[in-house]
Amino acid sequence: MRPMRSFFVFMVCVASLAFSPVALCEDFMVSRAVLEDPTGTLSVDAATRADFQPVGPILTKGYTDSAHWLRLVVRAPTQGDELVLRIRPTFIDTVTLFEPAPGGGWKVRTTGDRVPFPARERAAVTLGFTVHPTAPQTTYYLRVQTTSATLLNVEALQPQEAEARELRLNLFQLSYIGFMVGLLAVVLVNYRTQRDRVLLWFVLYLVAYVPYNLTLLGYVALLWPTAPPGALDGITSGLLCGMAFISLRVNRAVLALFDPPRLALRALDLLALVFPLALAVMASGQVRAGLQINALGVLAAAPLLVVVALLARRDAPPGRRVLRTMYLLYALSLLLSMLALLGWVQAIEWNLQATLLHGLVAVCLMFVLLQLRSRQLQREGALVKLDLVRVEQTLRTEQGLREQQNRFMAMLNHELKTPLSVIRMTLGLPDISPADRQGAQRSVMDIDAIVERSLQADRLEQGQLTPQRQPCQVDALLDELQLASQAPQRLRITCQALPLVQTDYPLLRMALGNLLDNALKYAAPHSTVRVTAQPQTHGGRAGVGVCVANASGAAGMPDATRVFAKYYRSAGAYSQTGSGLGLYLVFGMLQLLGGWVRYAPVNDEVRFEVWIPV
Repeated sequence: MRPMRSFFVFMVCVASLAFSPVALCEDFMVSRAVLEDPTGTLSVDAATRADFQPVGPILTKGYTDSAHWLRLVVRAPTQGDELVLRIRPTFIDTVTLFEPAPGGGWKVRTTGDRVPFPARERAAVTLGFTVHPTAPQTTYYLRVQTTSATLLNVEALQPQEAEARELRLNLFQLSYIGFMVGLLAVVLVNYRTQRDRVLLWFVLYLVAYVPYNLTLLGYVALLWPTAPPGALDGITSGLLCGMAFISLRVNRAVLALFDPPRLALRALDLLALVFPLALAVMASGQVRAGLQINALGVLAAAPLLVVVALLARRDAPPGRRVLRTMYLLYALSLLLSMLALLGWVQAIEWNLQATLLHGLVAVCLMFVLLQLRSRQLQREGALVKLDLVRVEQTLRTEQGLREQQNRFMAMLNHELKTPLSVIRMTLGLPDISPADRQGAQRSVMDIDAIVERSLQADRLEQGQLTPQRQPCQVDALLDELQLASQAPQRLRITCQALPLVQTDYPLLRMALGNLLDNALKYAAPHSTVRVTAQPQTHGGRAGVGVCVANASGAAGMPDATRVFAKYYRSAGAYSQTGSGLGLYLVFGMLQLLGGWVRYAPVNDEVRFEVWIPV
């Protein structure tokens, strides 16, 4: 969007140079006067004897069967003897110049869009004649007759100025076509991603606008100098009606997005029928009547589009306020262009270049409107995608919670069944022996351990475990854990001189206790579990390293990728009562304490290494 905005600013600058009414050199026109010839039969001699009425720089007569004579008084230049009568716009059918001949009579020359380009006096898109006024001034007569609107401006310029203006016009036209092609490329890219019906109409509009522009400005006559008589008129008529129809359909498609009343849209549909009707009238031979019908249809569209925009009921992107502002500006440009074309108001410089200027305004307004809509739709689409991601995350979270609940229930169902069976069997005995009582007590302790680890895992996940740091001697803690274990004789603890650590004593006790219980439970029967502790630096920080190692038992070697996962138990571990939470808690608690644990097996030896910061 930013490159297009910069190019639009460039176009405005070029347009101001191309169409500026202030010339670098003066206009040598002294006066202009007009005479209407309703029958179109006056001769030049009869016209010169008639009464002319003063007229401004631009002749504005609308659609009429009359011919018009212009009496032009041109001052001779002080340098050189040649001037150019520059005539705009280019869509006038025939303009005949009557120049006084040196020996009396008149020298007659003709130009216009019905004159083949090679036969024109000047090799320029803009119509004109080269004249040689004599001092102090010379009077010329122009006869103008056209099936299009009678709208005419004649300037008497020095050749250098006429060429400079032609060059500026060509520069603008080249930039203008490039601008339209650039817009078309942007809209095509947007259409490929959005598949928006409105964008498709706008693509069609831009595709048709380029030949429409070239035809009305006279460039097709330059590009197709051998065109058969009447071919360019037919092409022009078709493009005029076609562009009006497509433009109205583009606007209808845009306005329909804002949900105006159905009756308002039907009014636009009915108005669209005017343009095929105008084309049919032209095809029947009534070209001027068809052109006038077409112009009236375009003029009627201006207020109707504003009314439909004001009746919009839905606040679709980019919003009703933007929509109404755009259509007010669009209608203003349209009225400014069409009222003078119909001869209802006096024309201004804008009307001489209405094909370019209104086209630029209309295209830019529509492009801005569609771009704002596209951006808002993209933002809304991004929000929808974000909401979708959030919903998917929520679903995954809920699915994960359900899976955890299922694993938790499966763990409880499996792990509590054995100790409960032992307790039930013991309670059913008539006489409970000390060994049976001890087995029942061990089952109760197993159940208690499962419940406690489940509670601690939940507190860990909820962030409810907050370390309360205090001085702790790791070797003393290991001795305490050995005495509290079920098989202290199997633990062989070796400690070097250890520094005092600042940590949460209960959390560290639980983490190391789980490691020792895990080793005693799953090591080979009656094997020794080796525990070593020594000072260890990690990442430049002092700490204590603890290693717990044991020979693998019937449970086998743990899966290194899942050993710290919640509820993980190896296939061979189900012969022992357990929750699958012990190592999960060890990992989480040591992270809370600023340390770490890792699984570092060596051959058939299960080894866990722990580091605790000082």
